Amino acid sequence: MTTHEVNQKLDIVIFGATGFTGKFVIRTIAKLSKTKNRQFTWGVAGRSEEKLKQILSDCANQIEISLDGIPVIVADLKQEESLKGMARRARVIINCCGPFVYFGEPVLRACIEEGTHHLDVSAEVHYMEEMQLKYHKQAEEKGVYVISACAYQSIPVDLGIVYMQQHFTGTLNSVEAYLEYWEEGNSAPGSAFNYSTWESAIYVLANAKTLEKIRSKLFPRRLPDFEPKLQMKMLPHKSEVMNSWVFPFDGTDRPVVQRSQRYFYERHSKRPVQIETYFSVKSFTQLLLINIFALLVLVLSKFSIGRKLLLKYPETFSGGLINRTTPSEEKTENIRFSMTLYGEGWEEKLPDADHQYSTTPNQVITVKVSGRNPGYGGTAIILVLAAITLVSDIDKMPSKGGVYPPGYAFANTSLADKLNENGVKFEILQNEELSKSK
Repeated sequence: MTTHEVNQKLDIVIFGATGFTGKFVIRTIAKLSKTKNRQFTWGVAGRSEEKLKQILSDCANQIEISLDGIPVIVADLKQEESLKGMARRARVIINCCGPFVYFGEPVLRACIEEGTHHLDVSAEVHYMEEMQLKYHKQAEEKGVYVISACAYQSIPVDLGIVYMQQHFTGTLNSVEAYLEYWEEGNSAPGSAFNYSTWESAIYVLANAKTLEKIRSKLFPRRLPDFEPKLQMKMLPHKSEVMNSWVFPFDGTDRPVVQRSQRYFYERHSKRPVQIETYFSVKSFTQLLLINIFALLVLVLSKFSIGRKLLLKYPETFSGGLINRTTPSEEKTENIRFSMTLYGEGWEEKLPDADHQYSTTPNQVITVKVSGRNPGYGGTAIILVLAAITLVSDIDKMPSKGGVYPPGYAFANTSLADKLNENGVKFEILQNEELSKSK
């Protein structure tokens, strides 16, 4: 490699490329880089040069695309200067090295210091909001975009609600989001999700009180109450929207959307959309089993010994969804997901966001965002297209850098269009008067 090639800044660098998610990202970015009218440069980074070269070779054989000459950058989480050196080589770092609560901050900090944009797939609410609290001002001053949750959690719902707002004729008041998974064809043996996903979920549950302290500093001023207030349906119930059993699902999506909507309100005087999130299942038996496991995990996550048990025996406590073995690609490729977003609002617009309506909502819109292999292949598509969009649509990003949720960051870009073209579908199912939908 020549001195010029070593010093040349790449558009995108994948850090943590040798991990399970990383290999999906490599294959995806390699395929997308060959698409007509899409030109960008990319490389891989990680601790071991040998392993990076091996993963490039493996991926090249799998997708039958030559990856000879793809730059390899050695960067170690324990060596700050190597992380800074990596950041200096890129316009955008895609960080695949989780759990992010343990490994994310050093990479993020190095990117900000070197003026490099940073995207990751974190679904850890505590981590995302703490990073916003600690680094937003610094990122803003540096003109750096730091965006987490660039995966199936939470771009489908966060950007999906922005998509709803853009296609709604008036003012959107509230959205109920229904997440659904299913497996097509014959069920393949093995776990459906990687062990690190389980680790992250346990950490989030264990740190609810810490999250409250972070939020009191991050959001010292409460948003006004907007009427009518959307109430969470606490008990499992049969949904008319989904024609299935649903129950409250307080995961990553809701707080990510709320952060985006706060930005829209505080910076652009747009009425914030209220959101509640639910998980949808087809049978009452599924509903019962999932809630039993969820309650058990919730209780155990509050105690040190309980967390040790959860982490030691993931298959037992996840009902077989997760174990310590790597999920097979046959299994993950058969998984499908959809996020159905049911929204209500008004056809009429008021002078400003703080005015209250005197009537009940009279307009309804339903949008579905769907795709395949949400945990890995689908996440890789979402993540890589987000990075490509950040490079190509930099003039359509927020006017200042900062630590942002994806819906706000990519609201005015072509990301939704790119996703639609690559298997993550945004569909409007209805957009009409509320009385006609009943």
